[in-house]
Amino acid sequence: MVRKVSGFYSRTFSEDELLDVARLAAAGDVSVDEEIGMLRICMRRVLEANIDPAKTLQLLSRGAGQLARLMRAKRALSGDAADGLADAFAKALDELSTELGIDL
Repeated sequence: MVRKVSGFYSRTFSEDELLDVARLAAAGDVSVDEEIGMLRICMRRVLEANIDPAKTLQLLSRGAGQLARLMRAKRALSGDAADGLADAFAKALDELSTELGIDL
């Protein structure tokens, strides 16, 4: 079941677009997911608009960069990034321990 989204962007997007945002936000952190959903809808609008291809490419490039930053922020907020870093340190210590022949 998808809930209807209301809030800051509710007056800007169509009902179908709001449902898209709700579907995208259903996975977790609503505030970041809503921003990601909003950006994806805006990028879709750029693709659907009848504007100069060079301008379309410029706008989509900027949108893709912002989307990547939002997704990195979401990952960092979720703790996944910290878990990955801790795993990398543990692996490095294990390899160093093996090479030196000592227990760390």
